[in-house]
Amino acid sequence: MNVREFLFSPAINFVKISEHTDKLIKKCCSGNRVIDLLLHFPSSIVNRTADINNFQDKEKLTLVVKVLRHAAPAGRSAPYKIYVAAGEDELQLVYFNYNAYYLRKTFPVDGVFCVSGDARRTIGGIQIAHPDVVTQPSYAQYHVGTEAIYPLTTGLQNKTLSYVISTLVKSMPTIPEHIPEDILKKYSLMNFSDAISAIHHPKNMSDIITMTPARKRIAIDELLANQIRLRQIRKAMEEHASGIVTENGRLTGKLKLPFKLTPDQINCLADIRHDLASAKPMNRLIQGDVGSGKTIVAFVSMLIIIENGFQAVLLAPTEILAMQHYTTMKNLANDLGINIGIMLGSNRRIRAKQIENLKNNTTQLLIGTHAVLEDNIEFSHLGLVVIDEQHRFGVMQRARVIKKCHYTNVLAMSATPIPRTLLLGCYGDLDVSTIKTKPAGRKPIETSVIGVSKIKDLVTRLKEIDSQIYWVCPVIEESEELTDVTTRCEYLNGVFSAQEVKILHGKMKPKEKDDIINSFKRGEFKVLVSTTVIEVGVDIPNANVMVIEHAERFGLSQLHQLRGRVGRGTDSSYCILLYHNPVSKVGRERLNLMRETTDGFLLSEEDLKLRGAGDILGKEQSGFNSLRFSEFTDNSQLIEIAEEITNTMDLHSEDTAFLCDMFNRIENDTGVIV
Repeated sequence: MNVREFLFSPAINFVKISEHTDKLIKKCCSGNRVIDLLLHFPSSIVNRTADINNFQDKEKLTLVVKVLRHAAPAGRSAPYKIYVAAGEDELQLVYFNYNAYYLRKTFPVDGVFCVSGDARRTIGGIQIAHPDVVTQPSYAQYHVGTEAIYPLTTGLQNKTLSYVISTLVKSMPTIPEHIPEDILKKYSLMNFSDAISAIHHPKNMSDIITMTPARKRIAIDELLANQIRLRQIRKAMEEHASGIVTENGRLTGKLKLPFKLTPDQINCLADIRHDLASAKPMNRLIQGDVGSGKTIVAFVSMLIIIENGFQAVLLAPTEILAMQHYTTMKNLANDLGINIGIMLGSNRRIRAKQIENLKNNTTQLLIGTHAVLEDNIEFSHLGLVVIDEQHRFGVMQRARVIKKCHYTNVLAMSATPIPRTLLLGCYGDLDVSTIKTKPAGRKPIETSVIGVSKIKDLVTRLKEIDSQIYWVCPVIEESEELTDVTTRCEYLNGVFSAQEVKILHGKMKPKEKDDIINSFKRGEFKVLVSTTVIEVGVDIPNANVMVIEHAERFGLSQLHQLRGRVGRGTDSSYCILLYHNPVSKVGRERLNLMRETTDGFLLSEEDLKLRGAGDILGKEQSGFNSLRFSEFTDNSQLIEIAEEITNTMDLHSEDTAFLCDMFNRIENDTGVIV
């Protein structure tokens, strides 16, 4: 069997496990192929010793024992003891909240077992309470020394997963090297097989929590696979598009804006016009702070496409944001005579008509959520895809909508300023335009940090002000540690009238959420108690106060996004960071930074240092859950090494295909490697 067959075959082919265990492993390791298990790394260690005379308090004692007798206690509150012999030594296995029948059946008298667990010396002798390992004596060798502890799923035991992975590591053939020899020597890189073996045999906790040579090698391979995919997507886009689009003024010349564009917006539009007029597809990111005016830039870009006979689509991550874009653009296009449609997951009753309008080019500009990505949604002449809050859409989802294009021009927008390291590591050679200046008339938001002990004084002051208020809580459901929206709403109802306070959260039905947001926008109540569902895009000029509860638990970028929901009008605005003790050192740093600056670019850089890429960009939505080994914090050198290696590789060779397959992020149903 060759290396590829071994790595990409189910692990059950090489280790004797049940189908039930195989299913648990598949869930735990995001797959049940051999490579999926080899890339499932330990998260901690346990030291086990067989030396009954010299074990330490934090070590687990591992012994082969023979059962002597059972001693059921007189009272239910006392422990059940099983006396066992380990050579000439006698000790006790101790169980609380026990099932006596189960213990007698599991440990029959004269039975011989390997047991391992936390041991302590008592007046009555050595005791092991609730051994975490109970196996046949022949497995004792697996439970002495430093044992790797793996992330697990419910129902799967570490001893099972550890045994399966260790067996596969021992059976693993040498994996052919795909990094050039000169680069291996230049950066003193381990070979891939040795790196995998070393990671699964940690000697101490530093092997788990630091960037060891073994983890460095795997991180570079993961980044390398990511860079290859990005270039493959870019190349596929370039092959798919060859059109030249120039502004003719048929629509843009008629557009009447109620404000002047800022210099940054003008420069950004110049970049976009240049891209559209070239023979290459546009693949540009507009990054701008909250409230900097990215939407109007996107709207003008879509008008240029439409006046050339093509369609444009804007993807938004939430229905609230999609509806807001729809309302804004309908107002802006009032005298332009273009047909704007909206497609949401909640309006399926009119889906057939919407699809027909797209196919016959009746709908020229479509605003939608993930519903637009469905396979049956087809366009007549789609020429531009605008992706708002683009990190909320995974690479796979972006590829789906790009495939619907006639000309694959892509304009992504992000209100989370992305540091250069992330741009290189996550988006490859994406072109970037930046909007830093904000529209005229906007006042800076005053930020204060207040302990929850002062909440009564805060609410008294808020009751007196003539402004609407956002009050953000971190959770929906009741929690021992965190204040939920329902609890906080009940408290505020005791101060404000019941009609002045309403709840909003992600578990509500779309229509219910829309009704509440629209009611708040009309000024029908004063306080909106919400989860972070209002983090993106909600624009209500009369809401000038933002209270963020448990602010110490949020990342800088998310705090800044939430703060950006106020300050949308010309009145003074305030953000109150309400913290609950105890506050960690990192939490204090975040709160101080938020109080000191409103510069989203600076905050994003600091957030990258404090938390890493996945938390900034949203792991679940962006695909960063797949980038498991290469956190970008302080790893710009690794990204540059990966970039250097990518420049030496053929994007469509067997080596690159093998590498991408190992990291399991290729999706074939779009026709594009992602």
